[in-house]
Amino acid sequence: MDGEELKEGLSNLSDTELTDKIARLKKSLFSNIGVRLPDGGEKLRANIKLHEDELEWRKRAVSKPANAFQEELYALNPCDHKSTLNNQFSHRKRHKRELLSQEEPYKSPVDKGEQVLNVDLKGWDSSTRSKENKASCFSEKFKASQAQSSYTRRHANGQAVVLVDEEDPDAIKATEPVDQVIERKAITIYYPSRVDPESVEICCSDMESLAPEAYLSSTIMNFYIRYLQKTKPHADVNEYHFFNTYFYQKLKEAVLSKNEKEASFIRLRRWWKGVNIFEKAYIFLPIHEDLHWSLVIICIPDKEDQLGPILLHLDSLGLHCSKSLFATIRKFLVEEWKFLRQGEVLALPISDKIWENLPRRIDENIIQVPQQRNEYDCGLFVLFFMERFIDEVHRRLKKKDLTMFGRRWFKPAEASCLRMKIRRILEEKFKNVSEND
Repeated sequence: MDGEELKEGLSNLSDTELTDKIARLKKSLFSNIGVRLPDGGEKLRANIKLHEDELEWRKRAVSKPANAFQEELYALNPCDHKSTLNNQFSHRKRHKRELLSQEEPYKSPVDKGEQVLNVDLKGWDSSTRSKENKASCFSEKFKASQAQSSYTRRHANGQAVVLVDEEDPDAIKATEPVDQVIERKAITIYYPSRVDPESVEICCSDMESLAPEAYLSSTIMNFYIRYLQKTKPHADVNEYHFFNTYFYQKLKEAVLSKNEKEASFIRLRRWWKGVNIFEKAYIFLPIHEDLHWSLVIICIPDKEDQLGPILLHLDSLGLHCSKSLFATIRKFLVEEWKFLRQGEVLALPISDKIWENLPRRIDENIIQVPQQRNEYDCGLFVLFFMERFIDEVHRRLKKKDLTMFGRRWFKPAEASCLRMKIRRILEEKFKNVSEND
C-alpha cells in the first residue's frame, strides 16, 4: 500500500481508533521490533507520521470556524461548495454510526437478528473474536489495494452506489442492492461446522484484519490453523495436535501460579481433554506477546532414537525471549508427565529410560527462519511455518531434520502472500453462502 492509499484508509478510522493505532505503532517502534526490521524501522516511523498528520488535521478542522472552513471549500469548488462539504464528511459520519452499532458486548453463540449458517467447509475453524468494526467485505470494489480506501456510498434506485472522492458522478457504477449488502454483513460462519466442539466463528468484520498492513486477529489465525487440520492430508489427528491462540496465555497463568498451582493445572487440562500429549508427533503452540506472533513446536521423536521431547522456537523477528518460552513449556510438559505417572502405565513412543528421566531429557532449539520485512506480517509467518512444516515433515522428527530450517527455508514473500490466500478463501465462502441462502 502506497502513501496515498494509506492516507485514504486512515479517513475510515474513528479518532479513538486512530489514537490507539498510533500508540500501538509507537510501541512497536520503541520495542525491539523497530530495530530488527530490515530498514531499521524507517518505514514504521513514516507510517506513524502519516497517522499523526491525519489526527492533527482532524483537530485543526474541528477547531476551525465553520464559516471559514466552508469559505475555504468554496474557493476550491465554487460551483458546489455545499455538496463538497457534505461529501467531505459523509463517509466519516457513516463510519461513526457503524461503530456505534457495533459497540454492544459480544453475545454467544449468536446475537439477536444475526443470520446463522451451518457450513461444513472442508478445512475451516472459528473462535471467540474481539469486538471489531463491521464493514461490508463483498463490495465489487473491495480489492487488496482498496481494502482501507475511503468511499462515499449513495443509494440510487434501491441499489448501493460507490462514489470515490473526486469521481465523476456520471461514471457511478452500481454494486449490490442495499438489502444484500446488509444481509452479508450479518452472516456468521462456523468452521468446520457449528456442531464441531473446536469450531471457529467467523463473521464479515473479521476480514478487516486481512486488509493490507493489518495485524492478523486471533479469529483469522485460529481459522487457518483449523483449515490446515482439515485440508492437509499429513496433518493426521494421530500425529499432530494444534492448540489455538488463546492457550499459551492460559498455560502461563497455570504453570506460573503461586497459589493452588496443582489445581490450576488440573483446570488447564480441559484444553486437551482426551488427548495424550506424549503420544503425538508434533504439538503446535502459537505464541502472542508484545504485539508479536511466534511459534513453538513440541516434537516427540521415535522411541528408537532414545531422545526426549524436542522444543523448537520459530520467530520471524527474533523478538520473543526463547528462554522464557522454553521455561514455561518445559513446566507444562513436566506437570503433565507427573500427572500421567500417577495412573496406569501407558504405551508411549518414548523409551522407558527416557520417560523415567523426562524432565532432564527435554531438548531446546532456537530455529533460524526467514525474517519478515515489515512489522505486521508476523501472524502470517507463524501460519506459514505450520503449513510448510506439515508439508515437509511426514514422520516423527529426527535430529538431522533440523537442517531443513534456515534463513533460506522459503522466501519471505511466500509467507506475506498468505494474506491474500486466506482472504480469497473466506471471501469466496462468504459469497457462496450468501448466494445459496
